[in-house]
Amino acid sequence: MTMSDIHSLSGAYALDAVDDIERAAFERHLRECDSCSLEVLELRETVSRLSDTVAVEPPPSLRASVLSEVSRTPQARPGRAGRNPAVAAKRWRRFAAASVAAGVIAVGIGVGTWTVANRNVDDARRATAAAEASALEIRKVLAASDAQLFRGTAKDGGTVNVTISRSTKKAVAGLSGLPDPGDGRIYQLWMIPEGDPAVVAQSAGTISSASVPTAQLMDVGNANRFGLTIEPKGGSPHPNLTNLVSLIELG
Repeated sequence: MTMSDIHSLSGAYALDAVDDIERAAFERHLRECDSCSLEVLELRETVSRLSDTVAVEPPPSLRASVLSEVSRTPQARPGRAGRNPAVAAKRWRRFAAASVAAGVIAVGIGVGTWTVANRNVDDARRATAAAEASALEIRKVLAASDAQLFRGTAKDGGTVNVTISRSTKKAVAGLSGLPDPGDGRIYQLWMIPEGDPAVVAQSAGTISSASVPTAQLMDVGNANRFGLTIEPKGGSPHPNLTNLVSLIELG
């Protein structure tokens, strides 16, 4: 597999539609390619949001109609010069939202199912808009003139990097290769100002897994440290420092 080909695996990898050899090669590539990492993040977030709907059994004709639509949709060639991951991700998300909309409408029978279908389409549109807005904010932080990158590692393996931009008042935590936190447990992110972390730390969000590249947008506030802990599902008001995974000084 050439380097030009490997960029085209973002969508398949996000959908877990690659074989073991492709997965290993692409995960090595993700460690060095920020564009593909961000594209996978966006695609996984969109798939997760779109899949959180009411399940219905699709008719046998749905697969054929979707494949027929795909065959009529122009596709970007793998490795094409000037490939723009942001444009590719946006095109993929719009097609995914349209496919979900077509699917739920196609199987809608009766007023009740039609109501569910409309709600699912609206949810898909809102999820797509939210994912695009989040990705835009992340890019602003990473491209800011005062952006600073602070690298760290996790206690049990994996990487924890934080990019902060005081001018945007935002930060982006980049997590990768972290082990499963365990049943009923999650990772919780903290922005920590001066003082005792157990008292002054402010929650910056939670994630259920970070085995693959994951980015989290956060408010900087007056924090001078970033912390990552394992907490009960749903998160905690204060960090459990006995389960501290990583602590990074921010300058």
